[in-house]
Amino acid sequence: MAIESTEEKRRIIIEIKKKLKLTKIQLQWIWAHNGTVGNKRPDALAKLAASKDQIDTEFGPSKAQVRYRGKVLLATKWQERWNNSEKQSWTKKFFKEVKFSRLFSDFYYNQVLTSHGVLGAHQKRLFGKEGGCPCGEQLETTEHILLKCKIWGKERDNWPKS
Repeated sequence: MAIESTEEKRRIIIEIKKKLKLTKIQLQWIWAHNGTVGNKRPDALAKLAASKDQIDTEFGPSKAQVRYRGKVLLATKWQERWNNSEKQSWTKKFFKEVKFSRLFSDFYYNQVLTSHGVLGAHQKRLFGKEGGCPCGEQLETTEHILLKCKIWGKERDNWPKS
């Protein structure tokens, strides 16, 4: 009843109210002396706690809270590295921010997004191979294949315009 009160002045109750707002804990009224075995002890402990002026027991974060905080920290650090990296300029054209929901693996899709793999430009940069496109016009880059290469012209015409 003290927690539901809007005019509570006891510091301990005000502190408890603040802490409850930060959690998903729900309190439920239980009759203290309805004949259920074990009800007298919790009632006595509750009355003892309510008579104190300060909270003397602190609970650490829950497993879910620790996991969530870790995920937020990881995403923040990942985004910082992403923003500060001089690499991935091609991939950054598609994705400005990092997201856990995009973590998946598809060999061909990842080659398009990263400009790595079997494409000539990547083979030239890493292994000193020729790197030219089979169309003969220029270096085989992802951008060339997707936007300019005449070999892929018909497929490009069937792509959604958006």
